[in-house]
Parts: sequence; C-alpha cells; structure tokens
Amino acid sequence: MKKMLLSILSMSMLSMSAYGYSQAERIQDMRTMEVAMAEIQKGILYNNTKMTLQGIVNLKAASSKVEVAPKNSMDYSVVYAKQQAKNIVKFADKIKSEIEVGHKHGASTNYAKVLNQCVSCHNKIRKWNQ
Repeated sequence: MKKMLLSILSMSMLSMSAYGYSQAERIQDMRTMEVAMAEIQKGILYNNTKMTLQGIVNLKAASSKVEVAPKNSMDYSVVYAKQQAKNIVKFADKIKSEIEVGHKHGASTNYAKVLNQCVSCHNKIRKWNQ
C-alpha cells in the first residue's frame, strides 16, 4: 500500500513538473522583453546604435524562451505564442539591419511591428479585449 501511495504521489509530482517553464519565469522573461523594447526605442531616439543593438540581443534571447502552458488539448495559444515569438525575432532582425545601414525610419517602423506582435499576443492569450 505504501509503495502504491508513493508511486501515485511521485507520478503526480512528475506530471506537475513536466512543464518546466513556470509562471514566475514567464513573468521575468516578459519583463526582460519590456526592458529590451525600451532600450531599443531609446537607442533609436538617441541615435545610439550600441544601445539599440544590445536591446535587440536581449529581446531575441527573452522571446526565444517564452512559452505558454496549454490549458487543454485543443488550446491554440501555444502555437500562436510560438508564431508571435518567431515574428518578434524576424522584425528584431529587420530593426538590426536597418540600424546597421543608418535607416532610422525603417528601424522605427519595424519596432512598431514588434510592438504589434506583443500587443496581439496579449490580446489573444491574456484576453485583453474582454
């Protein structure tokens, strides 16, 4: 009986820890992304290429780690969040290439596209529109 109880307890603990990305980690990554976006914006506004590029590095690193825990087997939010993260990286790369050639307007346009990806994801996943 003890073995059975122990095995059930072990299985429940394993299933709870199977999803290794906690809410605290997600919050921290979101904060990192917010700080990186501010850094990119300041870099563009202050004409500071180094600041902008560092913000892009930080943004890409944080967005590549973000995950969403599925609520059920039909939950589309995991796929949606991964697509938004890919789009953020794509537009961040475009900001980088625009900054490297000195096109501040193109960089700011792609910055807005990154911000739109963030807002879109928050609308769907966090249900901001409700």
